[in-house]
Amino acid sequence: MDRKWDTGVLLLVLACWAGFSSTTVRAQADLDALVKAANAEGEVSFYSGATENVAKRTGDAFTAKYGIKYSFVRLAGVATERRFGTEAEAGTFAIDFYLVSTAVPFALEAIKKGWVEPMSHAGIPAIRSGEFPAHFVTGPTAVVQVAPWGIAYNTEKVKGADIPKDWTDLLNPKFQGQFLLPDPRSSNAYITQWSVIREKYGEDFFARLRAMNPRQYPSGVPSTNALGAGEGAVQAPSVAAQIQATRDKGAPIAFFIPQYTSGVEMQIVLVNRARAKHPAAARLFAHFVMTPEGNKVFNSEPGSIGVFDTTNMPKDYVSPNLDALSRTNEVARLLGF
Repeated sequence: MDRKWDTGVLLLVLACWAGFSSTTVRAQADLDALVKAANAEGEVSFYSGATENVAKRTGDAFTAKYGIKYSFVRLAGVATERRFGTEAEAGTFAIDFYLVSTAVPFALEAIKKGWVEPMSHAGIPAIRSGEFPAHFVTGPTAVVQVAPWGIAYNTEKVKGADIPKDWTDLLNPKFQGQFLLPDPRSSNAYITQWSVIREKYGEDFFARLRAMNPRQYPSGVPSTNALGAGEGAVQAPSVAAQIQATRDKGAPIAFFIPQYTSGVEMQIVLVNRARAKHPAAARLFAHFVMTPEGNKVFNSEPGSIGVFDTTNMPKDYVSPNLDALSRTNEVARLLGF
């Protein structure tokens, strides 16, 4: 009796016979379909809690690979979710995904409201194939970067033994009035980092830090720019990408990561495909940054750690404790805000 074979089944059988697993073949088929749908949309837009240099570099690589245009708006951490939430409440969905740290609490609420789709259910080929490390999938989001917090300093003002290599080095009397401090309320990631420092050094550390008369700034970018302009000697907490973006403009700044620290765990959050204007392109972008190729582009600054190689993680790294977010006002008060 003649038997007619479905083409897809036949290809699957042949691929398995050739040594490829059925999971790999299905993942490639999923990716091919996603690429086709994304190309039909032609563009993608997002909000980026990652610094502008990271968002642009990654977007350029994505466009070069798939031919899909991108646009983004750079926003500080808390502002990213605040803007998205305001727009979503009004029924306006201007973007297709966003990148932000400490994203899980807001994402869970957004999922309940139908604004966001859980990353674990989004059918991302890199997840379905097992290529992306499963422990970096939170459920509602996926972590695509770990950027340990460190201390930045102006190389024209700080040299030799005075270079800060631990958080207590910020209390050096030479830094009196020379410490540039971002408002911790501008990003949830600041709150989790200062909470980690409080756990180890206690509230006395904060009293001594306030006595240093730090110069206050609304967020990380203006404080880093001020450091590069010579308005102070040290700035913290900071991350490698933020420092590199300023250093690329010729600023005399450098960066040191203490062994005891937490970090900015940058996460990608997908807008619900029923609400997004370019849902396929958003999922293709997510797939890209969740592959070794795209993740390497996203994490190319020294000090930024990708999900496929964590060998440079600080020895005493502490993952952000999201319970600390309930103490935002308390942390701000301890820092003098």
